[in-house]
Amino acid sequence: MQEKIVAPASRNDVCPCGSGKRYKHCHGQSSPAKPVATQGVDALSVMYRALTAQQAGRLREARELYDEALAIDPNQADALHMRGVVSLSEGDPESAITFIEAAISKGLDNGDVRYNLSLALEAVRARIGANALIDSAATEHKSTDRFISPQEVQLLAYFLPQFHEIPENNLWWGEGFTEWTNVRRATANFDGHDQPRIPGELGYYNLLDPNVRERQAALAKQFGITGFCYYHYWFKGRRLLEAPLEQVLKSGKPDFPFCVFWANENWSKRWDGGNNEMLIEQTHDDADDLAFIEHLLPYFADHRYIRIDGRPLLMIYRIEQFANARRTIAKWAEVCRAHGEVPPYVVKADTRVSPAPHIFGADASVEFPPHRLAASSLLARNVQGVREDYKGVLIDYPAAAAYLATAPEPVHTHFRTTMPGWDNSARKQLDGSIFVRSSPSLFTAWLRDTMVRAETMLPPGRRLVFVNAWNEWAEGAYLEPDQTHGRAMLEAALAARYVPADFQRVSERLKAEVTRLASLPPTTAPRRAR
Repeated sequence: MQEKIVAPASRNDVCPCGSGKRYKHCHGQSSPAKPVATQGVDALSVMYRALTAQQAGRLREARELYDEALAIDPNQADALHMRGVVSLSEGDPESAITFIEAAISKGLDNGDVRYNLSLALEAVRARIGANALIDSAATEHKSTDRFISPQEVQLLAYFLPQFHEIPENNLWWGEGFTEWTNVRRATANFDGHDQPRIPGELGYYNLLDPNVRERQAALAKQFGITGFCYYHYWFKGRRLLEAPLEQVLKSGKPDFPFCVFWANENWSKRWDGGNNEMLIEQTHDDADDLAFIEHLLPYFADHRYIRIDGRPLLMIYRIEQFANARRTIAKWAEVCRAHGEVPPYVVKADTRVSPAPHIFGADASVEFPPHRLAASSLLARNVQGVREDYKGVLIDYPAAAAYLATAPEPVHTHFRTTMPGWDNSARKQLDGSIFVRSSPSLFTAWLRDTMVRAETMLPPGRRLVFVNAWNEWAEGAYLEPDQTHGRAMLEAALAARYVPADFQRVSERLKAEVTRLASLPPTTAPRRAR
């Protein structure tokens, strides 16, 4: 007589018969089917238990209960939908798509369901793109590869001047404060977290030292960076951190291109992980608009000042701060012409969702990661040893880089920006944003992709790529040598200019892979990207 098999607590458990299969795929299949009249009620009861577990964050338990409900009633559309949501939360978007599409086929079709499906599709896109970038990063350049020269595509690095003392910072943050104060205090938030960051050959420098500025420029030139975009702080005639660039202007050294990036936003203690106490407010009016552009005329007149189409490049961080940006930019043009200067080439930073640059009277826009990178598909998963009190955001670097590399192209002139990494733990220790899995090779892959894009999609004279940043040490976004990588990030920037003969952009690889997946025959089994 055959031994009776006792059903385990869950149909997802291993079958007691020793087959190694789950019970529902083994002896559970031979169980007598429940009467149709009771199947729906039983499935709903189990599904509600699953929903309770899901809301409590017990995803594994919720997954098993949803599977149990679907084993009772495979046509339960709500269970199919929520099972897909659990898969998405667990980082398995391919399974999520299968379940949510099944729910739609059973008649559950509304805005919430379609939104969750779009999240799953975006997560698959992010994974495929990340894998394409990783594959590209594995390709080593050869001396015979085609070289994109600095004359063909310029690489401009954002430059932070807060590496010297000023009275205001001493008052607000304590005597002796510089950016290094933040950098030194950072601590690790998870296993293997590279904090604190320690500078390499340039040391904990002071930007008021002309020798430091010369060494920075020499390194930049050596590794294919063509200019620095100095953050500029102007508050109704009051300037902060202006000394380094003023010294560059007056001394004529280093002989290295530069431009101004007006960081026209309020300064508050929130910037440094503190409260919202206002330190200095940014306001605009007509008189100040004129004073601002007039004070820039000596910069524009310098032979090192970066020009686009013959016009001095002026970058604006928050163009929407102006009451009437179009009128302001028109006034700037009038002032420049009156002094024998051509109007500036104004570029607005895409730090938030806003209209196209021409709406403001600007000439172009520039990408500014990590701003506008909030997609849940980009979140890093399975990071080990995260501190229990860490409340920040962990983002997957290759997924984010691929997301930006494959972003839709606007119809206006638009410049791309890359990052060697991002980690603002030094400013917001437990509430910051950290990009995990960054590396010099991935930075090379992203930057090469962006270089080729500029070469093929922008006209001569406007082929610019930006990098965030040269020296944002407290945000983990810097090219300067450190003790972890040495000069590897600089070497990565130079390597990005070498393009293999069989090079394909990430967008091309993504399109090919999506086409391939779409051509596969339908299957009820979840499709997994590697």
